[in-house]
Amino acid sequence: MTLKYAHPFKLFMYLILAIIKSFEMVFVAYTFKLFIDYANKPKGSLLNIVLVAFGVLVLLGIAGVLYQLLYANIVTEINLNIKAKAAKYLLVNRNSNSEIDVSFMTNDLKQLETNRIEAQLDIIMNAIQFISAFVSALLGSWILSLVFLFAAFAPALLQNIFGPMIEKSSDVWEKENRKYTNTVDDSLTIAPMSQLYDVEPSLMHRLYKAAKNMELALRKTNSVKQIANELTMTLAFICSMLLPFAIGVYLVVNGQITLGTIMMIAQLANNFINPIVGIFGDINNVKSTNPIWNKFLAIPELTKESIESATNKFTNLKIQNAAIKINDKQIFSNVNLDVKSGEKILLDAPSGWGKSTLLNVITGNYKLTTGDYLFNGKEENGNWSQLHQYFSFINQKPIILDDTLGFNITLGRKVSAEILDNAITKAGLKELVADKGLDYQVGKNGKNLSGGQNQRVEIARAIIADRPILIADEATSALDQELSEKIHQTILEDFPGTVIEVAHKVSEKEKAKFTQVVELVKA
Repeated sequence: MTLKYAHPFKLFMYLILAIIKSFEMVFVAYTFKLFIDYANKPKGSLLNIVLVAFGVLVLLGIAGVLYQLLYANIVTEINLNIKAKAAKYLLVNRNSNSEIDVSFMTNDLKQLETNRIEAQLDIIMNAIQFISAFVSALLGSWILSLVFLFAAFAPALLQNIFGPMIEKSSDVWEKENRKYTNTVDDSLTIAPMSQLYDVEPSLMHRLYKAAKNMELALRKTNSVKQIANELTMTLAFICSMLLPFAIGVYLVVNGQITLGTIMMIAQLANNFINPIVGIFGDINNVKSTNPIWNKFLAIPELTKESIESATNKFTNLKIQNAAIKINDKQIFSNVNLDVKSGEKILLDAPSGWGKSTLLNVITGNYKLTTGDYLFNGKEENGNWSQLHQYFSFINQKPIILDDTLGFNITLGRKVSAEILDNAITKAGLKELVADKGLDYQVGKNGKNLSGGQNQRVEIARAIIADRPILIADEATSALDQELSEKIHQTILEDFPGTVIEVAHKVSEKEKAKFTQVVELVKA
């Protein structure tokens, strides 16, 4: 039930306003009865009827406006709460096979809004409208009301037929939509290469095919829902016109009810039929989102792991006789490494050796298949939750957000002006900040900055994080020699802690700046 993600008080007020709003059609039907009865047999003041009706309808209209505002507020609140939970899992979860991805955060959650959240709120409203209309009709003629009620429930027969079909077709659409989103991402990634090899037509065909499959699956889902709704509506009106009106006319002819009463009940009957038809349609909409909702329910409630707080003191790390396999593929074996606090270590290895895998082992993200990993004298093999607190990272391709320069440096953390200024200065960004300011928009992937400036943003992050070990993964391989030397000067001379860099293209001049150079060769 998605409504559990709304504030209970708001749901309570929604129920109150829904009840008030439900009396709008009841009052209109009752006023209609008064007009017809007055036309047949004038009694009392017609003006009084008009004035009272006007006043009540204005008040009900105000309640209706408040209902719509609260309805929109609840939908927004539920959407934000669901997105917050999914976003938290997306950012915290380190399982790349998770189904909570970009497609889920955009397309899938939008489906939940229109076909589940709103549908469940509408079910509540329709149920209240039905009850208020039926109770009011009973006061006019219980016999005729029961006949209309029986006719209103006839569409339920079709619900059992179409429900499973809708759920199955929705599941197919969800899968095709995911494939389409992934194909779009792939196409954007490979676009420059497709232009290089002049293969745009084949990639366009691939994208069109994925789009076509998605659209056809969506059309089938919508068609099944629309056919179900149309047939349900047709059956409802057939059942509500023939038998009820025949019995109603019989009761009027025999003087058991007035013409105004039958017209009032007939009008109220719309609030038997339409809400029930609406409920069945909403149930179909809810069913169509079950595959998406089940994925959301599979998201665990994330709580902060119970971990020892890092003392931020690093003495040494030692890897002995280390080997690792990933998917039965041997990445490296017989690796030994001994790093002491304050050392500047260069891990020099050829391309494809598995340097990035070794860094993942060091940070605890990967677990050695065989061998030992001692950190501060304690076995910590694969203990990401504890180890990651000691490391900061500089990537080969800096990870830059489409946001301000200041946010990219701090990543949203609240830091003092002194700490921020120190990081900016040590990272060599003083001139850039003075020229552009911290509110400067760096653009997607840092396109408004140079390659060196983007690297220095990551260095500033590392300084602010104040971790004892800085890891650099091919941090200067994409830079020219002059810029590479400047970056190395920053991380090797200006960074006071331990540095572990992996690279395969470092000049002899730069190698001389390291405490030790470890040659890693393929077995």
